[in-house]
Amino acid sequence: MRDSLELVPVAIVTINEQGKIVFANSKAAELFGYCSDELSGSSISLLLPELPLTKVQTRDGSFSSAEMSSPPIQQMLVAKRSDGVEFFSEVTTRQCWLDGISVRLVVVTDRSERYEMHRNRQELAHLTRISALGELAGSLAHELNQPLTAILSNAQAAQRFLESDPINLSEIRETLKDIVTDNCRASEIIRKIRALVRKGVVELQPVDVGSVVYDVALLVHSDAIVRGIRVMLDIADNLPMVRGDKVQLQQVVLNLLLNAFEAMHDCPADDRIVKVQVSSEANGTVQIVVRDRGHGLTVDKLDKIFKPFFTSKPHGLGLGLSISRTILTAHGGRIWAENNTDQGASFYITLPWEHPAGLNRSC
Repeated sequence: MRDSLELVPVAIVTINEQGKIVFANSKAAELFGYCSDELSGSSISLLLPELPLTKVQTRDGSFSSAEMSSPPIQQMLVAKRSDGVEFFSEVTTRQCWLDGISVRLVVVTDRSERYEMHRNRQELAHLTRISALGELAGSLAHELNQPLTAILSNAQAAQRFLESDPINLSEIRETLKDIVTDNCRASEIIRKIRALVRKGVVELQPVDVGSVVYDVALLVHSDAIVRGIRVMLDIADNLPMVRGDKVQLQQVVLNLLLNAFEAMHDCPADDRIVKVQVSSEANGTVQIVVRDRGHGLTVDKLDKIFKPFFTSKPHGLGLGLSISRTILTAHGGRIWAENNTDQGASFYITLPWEHPAGLNRSC
């Protein structure tokens, strides 16, 4: 058994019920920067500080691993080399017999490069969200200023009512009601901005695509007015839920709406219309279609728009559509673009319905 483990081209360590290393093959010694003899008898926490060592007591009073009859367990853990450098690893454990002794087999694979790529993708996605909100800064300030101005005006009116004789309690109640309504409106705007700006772990959960589209449409409402654009929503009732990260899906829709706005910046006023349709399809997907009435896409742009760093905007990053495709692919969905038969272009998104068992995917 030891000879066989030595020939395996991956890092393998075996530990006893006390968490002590019984055997480490040469690949394990190389990965962690030790000699095989140095590791023998050491605690597995030297290499994998986070590896759980839960044991259960058997009837005869001895201790054995809780995973004795269980299938292999795979998890992502932080590992530590001999020089103290930590790295992300994929660790698979399983109970087995070695020289007649029950041991736990621990297979360690260095995943630091893959983790770094994943982290970089998340950073880029966050950067594009910040960039998109930067484009909306002026209109968002105007959107937020409206309820704040109304709150100040109503507060001043309430002060005047209190100073009058007799005091008009009915007017004061109505004024305070308006203040609460405007405060809620301002809080909702701030909440939506904070949700898009935040950096955090991707959270896969049931998502109502209709509410995602509606929230983003409210966020760009003032920007659409400034640009003289009408946004028309056609969201079907009783849409099936999809499983995904709400913030990332909002990012995709926000990017498509801002692109549609930009595509019509020099169009006649009557043509500045963006239609967003959300529907349930017979093939088990929810479909979002964003249609503009701009100049459409040339053949060469249809081939390039989803590639990184391709942009037609003077100050664009060229990452919005590329990252949108990455997000949707991770959600099990698709995105593509087509020219309309009459005028402009349409971007299509499909996302699979959530099944009872859920999706085992990461973004």
